[in-house]
Amino acid sequence: MFGSLPPPPRRYLPARVRLDRLADVEACYGELGARPLPADDPWTLEQWLRDWSELESHLAEEQARRQIETSCSADDPEAARAWLAQVDILGPGCKPLRHALAHRLAEHPAAGRLPPGHACALAVLRGRAELYRPALVPLEAEEQHLCADYGQLRAGMRFRWDGVDAPLVQVERSEDHPDRARREAAWRTVAAGFRAVKPELDHLFDRLLANRRAQAAAAELPEYRAYRFRRLGRLAYGPDDCLALHDAVAAEFVPLAARVLRRRAAALGLSAVRPWDPAVLPGGPLAPFTREEELIAGCARAFEAVDPEFARQFSRLAEHGLLDLMSRPGKAAGAFQVHLPASGLPFVFAGAVGRHEDLLTVLHEGGHAFHALACAGDPLIWNRRPPIEFCEVAGMGMELLGAAHLDAFYDADTCALAARHQLEQLVLFLPHAAAIDAFQHWVYTRPDEARDPEARDAAWLAQHRRLCPGVDWSGLEADRAALWQRRLHVFELPFYYIEYAIAGLGAVQLHRRALAEPATAVADLRRALGLGARARLPDLFAAAGLNFGTDRSSVGRAAAACRDLLDL
Repeated sequence: MFGSLPPPPRRYLPARVRLDRLADVEACYGELGARPLPADDPWTLEQWLRDWSELESHLAEEQARRQIETSCSADDPEAARAWLAQVDILGPGCKPLRHALAHRLAEHPAAGRLPPGHACALAVLRGRAELYRPALVPLEAEEQHLCADYGQLRAGMRFRWDGVDAPLVQVERSEDHPDRARREAAWRTVAAGFRAVKPELDHLFDRLLANRRAQAAAAELPEYRAYRFRRLGRLAYGPDDCLALHDAVAAEFVPLAARVLRRRAAALGLSAVRPWDPAVLPGGPLAPFTREEELIAGCARAFEAVDPEFARQFSRLAEHGLLDLMSRPGKAAGAFQVHLPASGLPFVFAGAVGRHEDLLTVLHEGGHAFHALACAGDPLIWNRRPPIEFCEVAGMGMELLGAAHLDAFYDADTCALAARHQLEQLVLFLPHAAAIDAFQHWVYTRPDEARDPEARDAAWLAQHRRLCPGVDWSGLEADRAALWQRRLHVFELPFYYIEYAIAGLGAVQLHRRALAEPATAVADLRRALGLGARARLPDLFAAAGLNFGTDRSSVGRAAAACRDLLDL
């Protein structure tokens, strides 16, 4: 599927080296580990660092290509075998070799005299060197297998819908249908499907918990949360900041969300909002496209309205076959952008079925792609991996910036309605994001209690009631208590959710700036994207003209902006 791309360039790696052969890769690591690095020569150290970066870039691209192939053809056993070879052989084989180089760099006397732009990368590499333990390697491989089991379980779910056996995504497309009876039926159908597999999901999560507790023990840390925060390289905030953010969202955004829901109920002529109501856009139905060509062309127009260079970049990705956006049988669920770091190109994956939500997904993943392109020219791969929180500003910010420019799909009134709806959905989302994160803090700091599936459901229910009130769940208490199991991040990407809340606060600020001074706001954003990982998270926010903070004052300013823009 990558036939239109030229082979990634090699400067250091010999042409004969095969990246799917562990012995070849080990030889490259061996050369880097044995190369003389004089203590007083930062120039030689930097050339060594660039050569190591080239090796890591090619290995990361090999892994990305396998991920893409198995996602695009989830039912292809050959693609699955290639992916598992990465998980079971190449990945574990490279980790100790990579650690040895990171340790060598961390101890080198000239490391402190490398260019200032490398400081954040060095901090990340030092942190990984300190965290590494050989016992973690098999545990991480096992975890990837368990995560793959979750993905396969979801991909294999089938529902009786419209007289046929349909995949999850096909039913979910009706959850925002303007016909309330149909969206209720869709919601209940999905809920029944997840109830049917709940014992399997509970058992799978039990195994993930045991694995992650073992990872924390192997890393000689008291709990998995401490391990995961260090593993994620969170340098700008810690667990206490997350807990403060939960409280701030409860104080500032939960009341706003309640007003949005009351307004939504009035617009729909309802006395109360039920779980199948919050996503619907009043004034539908919206069926913006049926073919991928329409989706690509229309989103390119939206990107053009934000910045012409974004549209050119998106069109080039389409020309190179780097967009796979439509749902089809045998394709994995979900959406993501993954970078091909040796080629310097991103790939965007989605499962669109013709919904308005699909437009927002492509805008979001397009934002990630533009971020990847903005820092693709840096010679060090570690500088091309910005903090996830700012990556999500690029994605969520592009949703808000582009939602007002969907005129390829809608008339002017509907575009305005869609843009307003998107900001309202962000107000509703922030409490949900805080609930997901708060639940994970409970799970991983109370390992004995968290072994009990009923205790997990009760803990989730407590957070959901606290942070997501305003919806009538009567008669659906069991479904509400198990709602966390639908969120793949809880299974596959632990503690990766607060990023969306932090980024959402930044996206609101970006949106408000763009309404007042669009050219300046977008220019600042592009400059900040181009910094990649060469600046700390607060500095990246500042470069984009945004404030970074998890305290109530910072959250309150974002809430005030939403209140003003939505007249709440």
